[in-house]
Amino acid sequence: MRTRKLLRHTCILALMGAPLAAHAAPNTDPLFVIGLIGAYDEFTFHGGRQSQSEYVGEGGVFANYGNKMTAESGLIYQLGGEGKYAEQDNYKFKDARLGLDLGWRVALDARNFADVIVGAGYAWQRFELVSHRRDTDLTYKSPFAKAALGYNHQFDTATLRLEGGVRYSFGGEAKLDVDGFDDETSDTKDRANPYAEITLLMNQQGDFPIQAGLYYIRTKYELDDESLAADNTELKRDEYGVKLGMAF
Repeated sequence: MRTRKLLRHTCILALMGAPLAAHAAPNTDPLFVIGLIGAYDEFTFHGGRQSQSEYVGEGGVFANYGNKMTAESGLIYQLGGEGKYAEQDNYKFKDARLGLDLGWRVALDARNFADVIVGAGYAWQRFELVSHRRDTDLTYKSPFAKAALGYNHQFDTATLRLEGGVRYSFGGEAKLDVDGFDDETSDTKDRANPYAEITLLMNQQGDFPIQAGLYYIRTKYELDDESLAADNTELKRDEYGVKLGMAF
């Protein structure tokens, strides 16, 4: 008899607790995410009447901290950085970026949220060409401002985010170094470079949330010079990438 009563009480408590567990509110605390990047770049050089394309694969790491993927309304923020590296034939390519995003989010309904984001950061890239005659390094660096729109959709245990906008590079500088002796520095034109990304935060209420995403960035480099050669010369970079990381 005591056993039956104990089983009955246990079943009642389990049935009462099950709905609460199934509808537990998602965690809205900020997350620290660290992970890996794989990217595919298409570099297109236009000079005068000539055009040449080069395809490069990159690998790297990223880390960020903020509540972009978790907040439901109000202030959102994210501080992050990434570094990538590529090596092919006789040249190397290094790429790094740091940035801070700030925004405001509004709830459209219980599961859908929209936000507006502004931000700022710094970008740095270096091309290293090694040949039997000479070593040539081209370094580009520029601060940037950012404006974007975002959308979050909450599933039961995951969040999907879409974001798109522009990074406006200004005050950029390109430095050409030949054999470590011949240095030449030129300003680059201010540019609005578009980007888009889709991110999925999975197992959001579990012990080991995983974040995965796809992104696209277009960047143009052009010297800020009044010469005819500079006006007819441009380097365009289309970057397609994937990110996979662990959230804490």
